[in-house]
This record gives sequence, C-alpha cells and structure tokens, in this order.
Amino acid sequence: MADFETVVVETDLLISGGGMAGCGVAVEASYWAKKHGLKVTLVDKAAVDRSGAVAMGLSAINQYVDLNSGNNTLKDYCDYVRNDLMGITREDLVSS
Repeated sequence: MADFETVVVETDLLISGGGMAGCGVAVEASYWAKKHGLKVTLVDKAAVDRSGAVAMGLSAINQYVDLNSGNNTLKDYCDYVRNDLMGITREDLVSS
C-alpha cells in the first residue's frame, strides 16, 4: 500500500476534481479571486492531464479541425460546439 503524506493547505476556495468542469471553475475563480487577494486550490485524485471522464477526449478538436485540407476550420468547430450546447459556450475556451 502506498504511503501518502497529509498536506495542510490554507485556502479560500477549494475545488474538488480536476476534470473539465473543475479546471474551468479553477481558471475562472482564480481570475476573480486574484482581484480580492483570495486563494483558490484545486485537488484531484490523480494527474489532471490524464484523469477524469473526458481526459482521452481532449484531442477531439484535433480530430475535427483539419487545417491541412481546409475541410473543417476552427470556426467550424466553434459553431459545432455552440450548436451542440444550445448556444451556451465561451468560444475563447472552446478554441483554446
């Protein structure tokens, strides 16, 4: 069994889960918290870049957008996501 170390962290906002939603919340919360001198902390059970339900799907944009052939552009992908999510999107985040 692994020997885990307990770490005590003082924070103003604790976000549990490093999936797409948790990371999105952490980025947005950090922007606003910085203005007020607040600390935001995100914790996850595993490595953020390869954990969670959608970790393997993060390359979907690379499969959809084919810049070499010109078949699908980044704008096409943003339009697709906006339509799929009924207009509730932030295109700056979709295209990043």
